[in-house]
Amino acid sequence: MAIVIQPYTGEHVTHVRDFNRRLRAGGETEFEFPEDAVPVWLPKKDDRRIFQEIFVAVGEDGVHGGYIIKTQDFALAGERRSIGYYHLPLSEGIVDKAYSLVGSQLLVDALRRQPVMYALGMGGFDRPLPRMLQGIGWKLHAVPFYFRVVRAGRFLRNIQPLRRSVGRRLAADAAAFSGIGAVGLRLLQRRSSAPHLDHEIVQEFGPWADGIWQRANAEYAMVGSRDAATLNILYPAESARFTKIRVGDRGWAVLLDTQMRGHKYFGDMRLGTIADCFASPADAPAIIRAATQVLESRRVDLIVSNQSHTAWSDALLVNGYRPGPTNFIFAASKKLAALLDPWDVTVKRVHLTRGDGDGPIHL
Repeated sequence: MAIVIQPYTGEHVTHVRDFNRRLRAGGETEFEFPEDAVPVWLPKKDDRRIFQEIFVAVGEDGVHGGYIIKTQDFALAGERRSIGYYHLPLSEGIVDKAYSLVGSQLLVDALRRQPVMYALGMGGFDRPLPRMLQGIGWKLHAVPFYFRVVRAGRFLRNIQPLRRSVGRRLAADAAAFSGIGAVGLRLLQRRSSAPHLDHEIVQEFGPWADGIWQRANAEYAMVGSRDAATLNILYPAESARFTKIRVGDRGWAVLLDTQMRGHKYFGDMRLGTIADCFASPADAPAIIRAATQVLESRRVDLIVSNQSHTAWSDALLVNGYRPGPTNFIFAASKKLAALLDPWDVTVKRVHLTRGDGDGPIHL
């Protein structure tokens, strides 16, 4: 069956709905393709340098797959470069072997449109997409995950990986009830001396953010544009979901405070997330300290963050965070990896957060 990959338009919407129904009927309950041809998040309009485009795999009898590319400017050692982010590739091949080649066709098409490209997240190295990317020569790197427990009792009663057996549940409940868990976590999460800087909550990013971006971006091997215009698109002032803190003219962070309900990892915890941040690497400990203070003041149960750059990882450790298992993977196409050569050294100086993917979804 001939498959042609085309830009997603209104005439495809009915076929996409049928495609999603077939996926659900085949047992795919985690993902579905957008049923609106215009991206709800980051539509391409005006002269924006950050936007999404959606493409669908069309056969004679309908749509059998699709993918999204987010295009954004990045600074690579201070030089501006447009880079694509490949996400939500969905193929009917996951439920029907007759379409087993659609997944690879989607990727080939995306690379033809944007050869300098990356993927992020993906659920771990063992998932189909990262395995396919590694198989065709992409470079993969795990983005570290860190956590800080704020309310030990709530944490122990809700953290699902520690409660997957009767014995573990009883031990966690006993540690929560007796207070032993709280004592142990305090010892485990001792803070070192992170500098304190005054900070404030702001509604939007202004010229001060441009100044931070201009001064600090060349200190990173690769970092997505974090000028004020881009940040105000990603984290709009009218959204109450994001808490934005300004740490003088040194840096900033974007925070989430989310009440989870039956989450597969976090149960019913109130989860704080350091979703995005930027500063000179030398100022990272002070930015993380300020972000932590704001979230602790809101009495979240747990604070989490994914940070790829060594300086930001170290900043979390200094502030009493601990490393945990990560399923957040950074994958670079061959052409992007070549720009980051030598990979094993340079990838540790790449600054990636959840803000560089498809947004802080699921948190």
